Amino acid sequence: MHEDILIKAGLSQREVKIYESLLSHGEMMASEISKKTGLIRTNVYDIISTLIKKGIVAYVIRNDKKYFRAAEPEKLIDYLESRQKDLEELKEEIVKILPDLSPVQITANRPIIEVYEGREGFKTILAMSIRESLKTKKEILGISVQQQKCRYLGGPYHIRWYSERGKLKIKSRYLMSAEEKIIPVKYTKFKRLPSEAKNPNEIFIFGDVLTQFFFVGDLFTAIVIKNREITDNYRNYFDFLWKFIREKE
Repeated sequence: MHEDILIKAGLSQREVKIYESLLSHGEMMASEISKKTGLIRTNVYDIISTLIKKGIVAYVIRNDKKYFRAAEPEKLIDYLESRQKDLEELKEEIVKILPDLSPVQITANRPIIEVYEGREGFKTILAMSIRESLKTKKEILGISVQQQKCRYLGGPYHIRWYSERGKLKIKSRYLMSAEEKIIPVKYTKFKRLPSEAKNPNEIFIFGDVLTQFFFVGDLFTAIVIKNREITDNYRNYFDFLWKFIREKE
């Protein structure tokens, strides 16, 4: 039915399976749910228990038998609102302990190299770019920028990221790939790389962090290098390119 949306709402795949089965077939005993879903009966009890705690499944006892049923669909909204409140409280607690969670820096000048993958990895880098830009007061730079691929990968989050950058007045300059359609952004200047200077990988620079984005089909991988000296060298390289390339048409 709506498995993807329910999973985004915080239900597991097996929880969705049982919830949708109850929506489709009405009240059922655990043994019937097991037959309809193909899940082991003992697992069914465990999963139903979590759904009851989330408030989206209820039960009634008749003739000493327990029948389970899906609660009103509006209970999903109640669950989401409760989950959002819990996350806000958890966020406040994490903010308090952030100083204790900071990793030990082995050597100050030694580059830290990290690899991020997929949509969540991409979102992590975008969030990192805002934090680092605010901390260092340095503009965001991009070489061979591929906005369309980033928009496809990040979806609504990519749009919100641009919006947040605008509110914070974070400046940026982009050297776009020759064939790339430009998405106008506040506080951002654009120039277009000549077609012969095409780089298949996007270089994204913010704060004292250098990243390279690799798009292979629908797969996304990024290499992140945290080192001021390396990043400063790439900022100088960017300025050299910017100086000799015409403004976008």
